[in-house]
Amino acid sequence: MPDKERKEEILSRLKNIKGHIDGIIKMVEEEKECEEIMLQIAAVKNAIEKVGYFIIESHAAECLSSVGNKDDIQRILNIMMKFLG
Repeated sequence: MPDKERKEEILSRLKNIKGHIDGIIKMVEEEKECEEIMLQIAAVKNAIEKVGYFIIESHAAECLSSVGNKDDIQRILNIMMKFLG
C-alpha cells in the first residue's frame, strides 16, 4: 500500500478521471461532435495510464526495497509488465 501522501494523490487523480468521464457521458447525451468526444476519451486514457504508472512506481519502490527473493522480484516485475504491455 502506498504511503498516505501517494494514496491521496492517487485518489485525487482517480476522482478527476471520474469527473472527466461524467463530462464525456454528458457530451454523448448532448450529441456533441465525435471529434470532441474522442479528444476527451484520449485525455481520460492518458490520465488512467499515468495513474497506473504512478501506482506501479509506488508498488515497485515499496516491494522491491524489502525483497531478497528472486522469485518475488520476478513476480513483481511480471505484474508491472502486464500493465505496461
